[in-house]
Amino acid sequence: MISEVEISRDVAIFADHLNGQSPHQQILFKLLQDLIHEKACREHGFYLGITALKSIGDKKNNNEDNHQERTLTFPVSFTCRTFLPARGDVLQGIVKQVLWNGVFIRSGPLRYAYLSLLKMPDYHYVHSQSENEKSYFQKDDLSKIAVGVVVRFVVLAVRFKERPHKRRNDYYVLATLEGYRKVGPISLTGSDEPYM
Repeated sequence: MISEVEISRDVAIFADHLNGQSPHQQILFKLLQDLIHEKACREHGFYLGITALKSIGDKKNNNEDNHQERTLTFPVSFTCRTFLPARGDVLQGIVKQVLWNGVFIRSGPLRYAYLSLLKMPDYHYVHSQSENEKSYFQKDDLSKIAVGVVVRFVVLAVRFKERPHKRRNDYYVLATLEGYRKVGPISLTGSDEPYM
């Protein structure tokens, strides 16, 4: 789930961006920008934050062509906190969308956790009767899974999707409530409001 890993990578910046500014600040700024745009990697999962900058190596000039703006590359080593969803993990998240065949749940950086009706034993779909009321899933004991409800679920399967140029990589999760105790809709600690 959550771990701290050491990562080494090259950070490329334009030489013009270094004029009058601290190179360490520019390199760190570019590294943070790259991690935000990349979002996740297959090996470590979602990048949550840099915890320590270990080292910045000597610059390398990457340009053989004089027509391009001069690019400098710095090898950087840092530690980073990451979140990697895995089969069997118990997570909790907020229901963002209800469809007739399941719900989409968001859990931290994980935007796409799908809980199918087939994996919600004893729940049935209740269609909205008016425009003000939204559709939801309900169990015989009247517990509801609706938009805005916090749900504890188990990760059934995980898929990583890498986008071109490593921009906005993402994980997709299939969730289940089958065969596990203490999963399903939960009320938040300290809340007097019922989740139904």
